[in-house]
Amino acid sequence: MRSVRTTFQILDAVADKQPIGLSELARQLGLPKSTVQRSLATLAELGWIRSDGREATRWVLGERVRVLSEKIDDLGRLREVAPPVLERLNSETLETIHLAVPETDAMRLVERRESKHALRLVQPIGTRSPLHAASTGKSVLAYLTASEIDEYLDRELMSLTPHTITDPEALRAELATIRERGYAISEQEMTDGIISVAACIRQLGGRPIAALSISGAASRMSPDVCETYGRKVAAAAAEIAASIR
Repeated sequence: MRSVRTTFQILDAVADKQPIGLSELARQLGLPKSTVQRSLATLAELGWIRSDGREATRWVLGERVRVLSEKIDDLGRLREVAPPVLERLNSETLETIHLAVPETDAMRLVERRESKHALRLVQPIGTRSPLHAASTGKSVLAYLTASEIDEYLDRELMSLTPHTITDPEALRAELATIRERGYAISEQEMTDGIISVAACIRQLGGRPIAALSISGAASRMSPDVCETYGRKVAAAAAEIAASIR
């Protein structure tokens, strides 16, 4: 824990004094140069800091800080504009509505509106779901870069139910279908007895920032209903995206 605390102290110091060099950092924080150097190397490797381009021994904040800042801003705007859309979908469909955001290799649930039916999906806020199994995850995975998709599909994919698709080539084909029709379907792939449809919420440049889903009991989610809800959730996702740009 001490090393983690030290690394964050160094990151804070770079943010306050950038560009700043090793000697000045060590002196300001009262730390050995060797300790500071190790933390700087780790932060640079992970993209949190970079050389200022003029002197390799002076450091400024890196791209990861900008990305994190944008994610925080996007989440804040999502929490402002999404609730009325979630309420409307919940009222129109009587099914469970989820808003989830990508978090490394999973989706994290940040907002929900529960179904009015007795048989419904109940997930606590903060629940994480793998990208390849949840409809929200597949809708986001479809719009990642080719290299990011390759990296995800190259790993061993966990099967959550007998219906979870874990074959990489089958998933690639499904991702192409998702991009073509504009929404994803998870047919009991995340939870037995539950089918969900989801659409990706993307930034102006096309980068996924969240996903919106409608989930219900398989007995209620016929192919025709899924198609109707798919168009509905895609339109709602586009509405949210337009409001946060």
